[in-house]
Amino acid sequence: MPKFDIVLAIGVLHHLNDDEAHSLFALASEALKEDGRMVTLDPCFADGQNPIARYLIGKDRGQNVREAEGYRALAAVSFSNIHGVLRHRAWIPYTHWIMECTR
Repeated sequence: MPKFDIVLAIGVLHHLNDDEAHSLFALASEALKEDGRMVTLDPCFADGQNPIARYLIGKDRGQNVREAEGYRALAAVSFSNIHGVLRHRAWIPYTHWIMECTR
């Protein structure tokens, strides 16, 4: 099976339950080259976030929006190095959790 440098999951995790997300991370880890990485971006609930952002995220069709630590915990089953950053957008209030995962 060919190996890949990067796996992107943009706006995917908040649509998956925990078991489905674990399967995605396991598949990504297996599909990556030794020095490959997985990058994710999803809406996130966070303390102190703009109330409009919280409202918009709560209305998203994805029923599994998590806090940052919830996303990190899902990745930690398959990846040992996880770097994440929480981004609060101001123009249209929104909060994203962005992760870079490597083995």
